[in-house]
Formats: sequence, C-alpha cells, structure tokens
Amino acid sequence: MKKSIISFLLISMFAFTIMAPSVFAADVDTYAISGRLSLRIEGTTAYCAGKYSSGNKNDYIEIVITLKQGEREIKSWSASGRGTATVSKTYTVQAKKSYQLVLSAKVNGKEKPSVTVTATGK
Repeated sequence: MKKSIISFLLISMFAFTIMAPSVFAADVDTYAISGRLSLRIEGTTAYCAGKYSSGNKNDYIEIVITLKQGEREIKSWSASGRGTATVSKTYTVQAKKSYQLVLSAKVNGKEKPSVTVTATGK
C-alpha cells in the first residue's frame, strides 16, 4: 500500500513538472507586458520618455509618445524594436502650463491600451 502511494505521488509530480511550464507560459507573457511613461517639466523644458516591454524578445513592438496641451497635439515621437521599444526626448514648452504625454503601443500589430501621464510646469 505504501509503495503504491509513493509511486502515485512520484508519477503525479513528474507529470506536473512536465505540464506546468506550458500551463503557466501564457500567464507569464500576459503579466510581463508593461508600458512606462514619464513626463517632467523643468522651467520651459519638458522631459518626455516612454518605454514598452512585452516580456518576449521576439515580439515586434511599435510605440508612439504624443505630447499634448489639452486636446491639442504638440509633438509626437516613435520607436520600434524587438521585445522593448524606448523613446526619450525633450521639448520646449510654456512655463506654468499643464501637459499630457500619451503612450500608444502595438505588439505584433495589435493595439494595446494607451497610458497617459500629466505634468504642470512650475
């Protein structure tokens, strides 16, 4: 009886170790996707940065970051890459005004939810 329980446990653990990586692989890709965005205004200079990572070095990523004041688009920059795409730029803005930076991304041609941050000059 004891041998059959041990045998069953060993077979179960072996089967789980073979199947577990394929079961959890989809979750890893989903949770590894991230879009990061940064907008900092110092005086009349806006420091704009956007990064998008998919967690898979084979994914083709395209990003666009757009600087806006209200509904008006002021400037856009784009980048692309495998696994990660990054843009970092500066732009001259008006002091004491509010601006938004929007990150739009596509992974393998599929649109991802956009990310927006807001900053106000001092």
